[in-house]
Amino acid sequence: MWATREPTGLFRWHSRVPVQLTTGPLSFDAFAPSPNGKRLFVGASQLRAELVRHDPKSQQFVPFLSGISAGELDFSRDGKWIVYTSYPDATLWRSRADGTDRLQLTFAPVSAGLSRWSPDATQIAYVSKRPGLPWKIFLIPAQGGTPQEVLPSDQDESDPVWSPDGQRLAFGGIPDQHPFVIHLLDLNTHQVSTIPGSEDLFSPRWSPDGQYLAALTRNSTKLMLFNFKTQKWSEWINEPGAIGFPNWSRDGAYLYYDTAFSEHSTFRMVKVGETHSELVFDLKGLLAYRSAPAFGWSGITPNGSGLFVRDLSTDELYSLDLELP
Repeated sequence: MWATREPTGLFRWHSRVPVQLTTGPLSFDAFAPSPNGKRLFVGASQLRAELVRHDPKSQQFVPFLSGISAGELDFSRDGKWIVYTSYPDATLWRSRADGTDRLQLTFAPVSAGLSRWSPDATQIAYVSKRPGLPWKIFLIPAQGGTPQEVLPSDQDESDPVWSPDGQRLAFGGIPDQHPFVIHLLDLNTHQVSTIPGSEDLFSPRWSPDGQYLAALTRNSTKLMLFNFKTQKWSEWINEPGAIGFPNWSRDGAYLYYDTAFSEHSTFRMVKVGETHSELVFDLKGLLAYRSAPAFGWSGITPNGSGLFVRDLSTDELYSLDLELP
């Protein structure tokens, strides 16, 4: 929380530089001064998340990787490594699949998320958000090092996904961006192209065999499928509620997604070649942690178990002694 001095007097010479009143991990979102001006009543939250896996046997959400406060997790192709975003600091970490050999890849004030392993597990693509700047896609070596911006532009970029051969990246924008299309970046030539007919689509997901690209419509109610052979889009799934975070199964036979922003939140899957989805399990009772750029992330393990981030944040009311400079 900060305070500034109001200008007073004829010449109004007092400094109006903001003064910081509080320090620490709490996030303040509401305040009111006491009548005598000596105390400040504030609403504050302590952000905390828990990474969980859906257990099919118990039908419960159980801690994954000891329930670390993290999400936006991606497994390397061989399943031996993971990359994830730590909450609430939004820093990027890499580790082995069991959580050992951890390495921090990014640092404040950068917020990092939506990370993806390259097919050869040597690089990681992720979205970087720096104060006052657009969302941008960066690449960083899996062993750590200096991140490299993939495109020097002032446009927002999001949701990077690798082609199966590791030669290209598909990525989209953010919903309030114009134009709103899906791009392809050739990592060898650095040439950027637009996928035909991808206007008003986002959240691309490349199939493991390289034949298809799944994407969502701007309102997140339709799942679209692009066939690279025919260069055409087709409507795959039309849900009454919002679709979130599509993920291909390892064999490319199914695509998983959630409907967490719908009235009846579920985790579902759809088989390639079919136009109706199947219920995998219900998400009732799971309070999802929502933080930019993911806003309620879900994913899958290599064996197809659903991964989610449970919100364990606390909200409290504090009375603070007010000491103005």
